[in-house]
Amino acid sequence: MDLKVTNIEDLKKVAQGEVIQLPQFAQGIPFNARVKRVSLLNLVRKGVVPNKLLSAAEELFYGKQSSKENVDLTQMTDVMYIMAENALVEPSIEDLKSVGLELTDEQIVALFNYTQEGVSELDSFREKSENTECNINK
Repeated sequence: MDLKVTNIEDLKKVAQGEVIQLPQFAQGIPFNARVKRVSLLNLVRKGVVPNKLLSAAEELFYGKQSSKENVDLTQMTDVMYIMAENALVEPSIEDLKSVGLELTDEQIVALFNYTQEGVSELDSFREKSENTECNINK
């Protein structure tokens, strides 16, 4: 089978990101956002992830405890937030802050998971949200 080079126009579409549904800020108001998958290695290379968080990043991505130092929850959440912040294209973190909103824990985890697994990873959040809504409405 002959492989063909991927068309640059297709790659441009990937670079623009995709619109996905994230966990809601409030009941009945969907939160759809344009996101892109980001690379931890590129963020480390560019200095976006500071050296003090590298052990936490190692633990998050490779599932092993760092041999260098103990990683605390603050460091882990800092790495997850950096990944979420860089994945969120529209609205941006700054856009949300300008209207007095911060990402919820559930949204940060969903965005972090999206950076690693893509849109299929968000299915578990959608199912949980639907179940929660059903229970609230009963």
